Amino acid sequence: MGIKQTVLSAAILFITIASPVSAQLKKVRFSVSAASIAEVPFRIAHVKGFYRDEGLDVEVIMIRGAVGMQALLGGSVDYTSSSGSTIAAAVRGIPVKLVFIASAKPQFDLVVQPQIRTIQDLKGKVVGISSRGGAVDLLMQLLLQKNGLVPNKDVTTIVVGAQEETVLALRAGRIAAGLFTPPRPLVLQREGFTRLAYTGDYMPTYPSGGIGATDEKIKTNPAEVLAFVKGSVRGLHFARQNRAEAMKILSDYFNIKDHALAEAFFELYLSRLPADGGADEAWMKGAIDFTQKSLGDSGKDISTNQVFDFSFVNKAAR
Repeated sequence: MGIKQTVLSAAILFITIASPVSAQLKKVRFSVSAASIAEVPFRIAHVKGFYRDEGLDVEVIMIRGAVGMQALLGGSVDYTSSSGSTIAAAVRGIPVKLVFIASAKPQFDLVVQPQIRTIQDLKGKVVGISSRGGAVDLLMQLLLQKNGLVPNKDVTTIVVGAQEETVLALRAGRIAAGLFTPPRPLVLQREGFTRLAYTGDYMPTYPSGGIGATDEKIKTNPAEVLAFVKGSVRGLHFARQNRAEAMKILSDYFNIKDHALAEAFFELYLSRLPADGGADEAWMKGAIDFTQKSLGDSGKDISTNQVFDFSFVNKAAR
């Protein structure tokens, strides 16, 4: 089974999961940037009916990277899963907040062409990202900088598109490296590419996937925000408490037939989960600091309350 088929099937599954629902359920629109491991809690919540239990009919819409933030601010969607873009926007003073994190660390692994042995070997090469200013862009810059390389000087960064397009670009030799969320790195390894680095080892206080909402939504409709967060938290906990069923949901979502691959994928997923969808003060400050440095604006003191609101996670836990 090729990775293209796997990911395309996942995208189709994610978009077509809607089932007949009661007219009493409230429709909300949620943008996700790709079919990825970071979306698993939301997928589980859909399959298990956790959102319906909270009175919501959640429509999932695929929107790439930072464009999801534009859709959120423009009112095209109610929530976005683009956690990196949400943090960056909040740091800039845009009235949005991250209210839930799907993974406590970045989910991205650096996968390179077989002949590349170290990150320093990327000097003079071209690497691919999904969009400018999004999480993939910021994390790629960090990986390069931490290994003595200057982005867009020592290494050329080009926008090639979402994960599916980046996979194709790597296979075609258009790029030397890209950042991928599981199961893509595991599948690409089987094809002979090298899984060279895990971004979480470089940036342990940065989420991959979550729920971003506008301040206006939080202020005017806190009950809806809480309902969405509660359903998502239940999806998060279900993965730990019901391993066999959760692994089957994950395997079906990504159309993975190979049991060994599914098991490796699921164990990787569990190792990167947050405790409850929230984070402590130190983690939040770390995420803000990384974003400020990435944006070239590290001098301003920004409170965690400007960027995060985990009060809904705390209420869901109670």
